Amino acid sequence: MMPSPNFLLVLTYTIASCLGPGALGFAPNSSARNTASSSPRLCKTAISNSRDQAEQCISESYPKFYWLLQQNPTALQRLHESKAGFAVFAPSDAAIDALGPERIQLLEAACNDPGLQQIASRMVSYHMVSAPMTAEIMATYNVVSTRVGELPVEVASDGALYVNGVRIIQSYQFEDRIVENYQDKDGNLLGSQSMEGGKRYIIHEVEGLVCPDELWHAMYAQFESAGANNVY
Repeated sequence: MMPSPNFLLVLTYTIASCLGPGALGFAPNSSARNTASSSPRLCKTAISNSRDQAEQCISESYPKFYWLLQQNPTALQRLHESKAGFAVFAPSDAAIDALGPERIQLLEAACNDPGLQQIASRMVSYHMVSAPMTAEIMATYNVVSTRVGELPVEVASDGALYVNGVRIIQSYQFEDRIVENYQDKDGNLLGSQSMEGGKRYIIHEVEGLVCPDELWHAMYAQFESAGANNVY
């Protein structure tokens, strides 16, 4: 479900840089040839609401997975600080339910058990990429680097993309809109234009968890070991 624009908060920040005379094709007159303050200024304004849109989409469309993300606040914060944006592999609630009650209970217990939290955190971090990796880019390199390690990517004969054997169903992309404003020395607007280059946030809906099975094995082993120790 795509978020409604009525829910968006638009945060605007402006970065202004002064360019030299004639750098944008504006011919300076002779009286201003040696005066840098007389040349037009280029101000880039980023309308930064796309991250909020992406997170809202995750929280509303993938609530069970979003709960898992919230159990890993450190990795989530690092994604927020990414200079280019991020990508997330988000299994639907139905995909998580398909894990079965045993694995779901184990995962929930691990998120609240100090001895298992590190494994649970790694499982979640395999779904987080600190760059806006599109399906096309992943298909080109046949691998994707997540927060904690690489996962193999395969393209099926029907064109479907699989990450560690899990199919990507669909993808959503959210991108900041950047506007270039040209101003004279007094700050008067001379013109403006939209441009690409803003941060991008991509959500890949997947059919299940993409983390390696070894983490499940490690979680089971540690859980059983802790149970045995409690018996004795």
